[in-house]
Amino acid sequence: MTGFQVTLSVVIVAGVVLTAFIALEHITGRRKERHSWFRFARGLIVSILIAQMAAVGLGLYRAHPRVLFLFLTLLYLISPLEYIRNYMFLHPGRAIPAYLRLPLLPAVPLFFLELWIYTKPLDAQRALAGAFFGDPLNHPMIWVFLGCLLVTVLYMVMLLWMQIAALRENAAGAPLRFSIALTVITLVSVALSCVYIVDRDGDFMLMGAAGISLTVILYFLFKNRFPDFFQLLAAGMKSNRYRKALAKGLDHRAIHERLLDLMRDERLYTDMDLRLNDVAARLLIRPHQLSQILNEQGKTDFRNYVNRFRIDEAKRLLADTPDRSVISICFEVGFNSKTSFNITFRKMTGLSPRAYREKAAR
Repeated sequence: MTGFQVTLSVVIVAGVVLTAFIALEHITGRRKERHSWFRFARGLIVSILIAQMAAVGLGLYRAHPRVLFLFLTLLYLISPLEYIRNYMFLHPGRAIPAYLRLPLLPAVPLFFLELWIYTKPLDAQRALAGAFFGDPLNHPMIWVFLGCLLVTVLYMVMLLWMQIAALRENAAGAPLRFSIALTVITLVSVALSCVYIVDRDGDFMLMGAAGISLTVILYFLFKNRFPDFFQLLAAGMKSNRYRKALAKGLDHRAIHERLLDLMRDERLYTDMDLRLNDVAARLLIRPHQLSQILNEQGKTDFRNYVNRFRIDEAKRLLADTPDRSVISICFEVGFNSKTSFNITFRKMTGLSPRAYREKAAR
């Protein structure tokens, strides 16, 4: 191995390990989210794919063709999964819609094709891998490979377009610029990997794998250094999308969804002095319009709507932090008096805060 290949390999190993570590975080943390297993699977796929690209670049497939098992399947899957990940980022807790799941179906025949290849004798697998990666342009499988690459590029371009459109609206500038940089690095990495098809120089595949690894390393550093960084990114993109929807007309459903985002992500309900006028201003609508939407979409008024979020958060804190005083939780979730907190809590749960805590501790 040359010094250049050694350097790339170090970056690749770091990327593979970090990707697997981040994937494991999703299923081993104290608080698991609805899509934790999806995020774990997606991270594991990225980790395996980076390692397989390195195996191609270093020529390991010649002696060990089985290291490339599911290479085409994973290559096809990675971008649709990334797009789904972006959707979950913008819509936490929501079900993944069918139009995002359907593009995953072509991976099924790819899986069975690679499974069929895997069942062949090892010498036959070596011959197949050597024939394809030795002269990909003259191999019939090149069309499958190019199709997978095309899907990857199309999805990445779509993501980049969304990010640039949001940046033009000055939505969360710094987070979006960072996200755009990661997407551009990924696209360049894919382009470098494609050069291998024509040039058959393994260094190009290694550079592609190292580039994707670099995005993982940068993501890891920013995620730990700035824990709210990606929340700001999501908030910016949501704000941009909401403004576009509002420009087309007063969409009650879009406004209600944006209100949910503000409550969940920015926790507006923790403001003791929160008023209908303040929230309406954030939503770029008039107060009476917000009251109408809450009545239509949520069958409630502003006060009860906000208090529902406050009580839900209080329930979580009472159960998760048994050593905290009830009064401190009362003020943290947005109530300005213990009396109003106790009355509202009992009204919505049928229990006093202390009784609820005792029940949760059993």
